Amino acid sequence: MHPTLKSTLPVTILFISLSATGVPVPWTELSPGQQKLLKSYARDWISLGESKQNKLSNTSQLWLQMTLEQRKRLKKRLNSWKRMKPDARLRTKKWFQWYQQQPREVKQRIQFGKKWYQGLSAKEKKIVHLRWKRVVKLNAYPLKAPSSLTASTK
Repeated sequence: MHPTLKSTLPVTILFISLSATGVPVPWTELSPGQQKLLKSYARDWISLGESKQNKLSNTSQLWLQMTLEQRKRLKKRLNSWKRMKPDARLRTKKWFQWYQQQPREVKQRIQFGKKWYQGLSAKEKKIVHLRWKRVVKLNAYPLKAPSSLTASTK
């Protein structure tokens, strides 16, 4: 599996509701693995409606393609999603839609920044967070590029 797909698959599943459309999916067209995953919907499958059927079908298909590590990561993200307030969910959906529309170069810069941030110590992350809060408060983003961490800030 391509490394980019591997890292974005949980996000793709999390936001599959944004793009699932189409025609109804007959229960008999689901693979045995999908039927096993979706057995709690079997009795009411016909009455679910095409949008819900497509979401469940697509999600179960992706789930079956995931590794155990990806499944654990997705479960963690879904639990986090459930705990989010509605306004936070809306902001996240809007960010995802914005991200999907960006050119490849912008997505690469975002991924680079994500990897850079994940490599920071807890103290460095706190410094970045505080600086970012200040930038957002001043409404300076995206006009100003964030300054890099220096030895004096560590």
